[in-house]
Amino acid sequence: MCPDMESSTKDPRHFLKRARDLTEASCFGRYMGVTIEKVLVSVPITGRFYDESRKGKFTLIRVLFSNFWDHRIDIWTQRMNLIDTEGIQHDHETHDLHIYQSETEVSISSKQNVPYDFAPSGDPTTLEGKAKTRGWLWFPALPRGIYPQRLIFNFSIFAPGYTSGVVEDHETLEVTFDFKFRELLPNARSFVTLEIEDV
Repeated sequence: MCPDMESSTKDPRHFLKRARDLTEASCFGRYMGVTIEKVLVSVPITGRFYDESRKGKFTLIRVLFSNFWDHRIDIWTQRMNLIDTEGIQHDHETHDLHIYQSETEVSISSKQNVPYDFAPSGDPTTLEGKAKTRGWLWFPALPRGIYPQRLIFNFSIFAPGYTSGVVEDHETLEVTFDFKFRELLPNARSFVTLEIEDV
């Protein structure tokens, strides 16, 4: 465990990292590590599924998952949570998410949409031992002036070589943002103020 990481006295399997800026937004446990690479707040997205087009808004988090163990671990996005600056907990989106992940376009203005690949992944994603994978977490759009405060990642550990059966251990990683998004984005109105970059 890194020296600036905290472990809860009530649950030694809960690891906490307080990030003063996004470059510090990493947390490492005994089995898994997470690095938050990008936070996009209230992104207006248009997706397409066959002939159906649908618009929605999401808070998107790009995460690099690292498996430190010698054996595979399943990553379940539905076991990830976002807690906002008002203390409200948000679960990972599941309803019709595939529509927004297919032929995705981001509305950067009222007249311009930009194609973007948010690299949808299955649930669960099986991460082999000593391997890494990058993925996006999809949470509901937050009300204006409300920002992500904490991200919590839960992992179940099974017998070596297994990703189901009896849970032999578990691990919770938590990243808390000690900075204020409103200070980083003083003029933010929508996604147009944030940078779109290739994954």
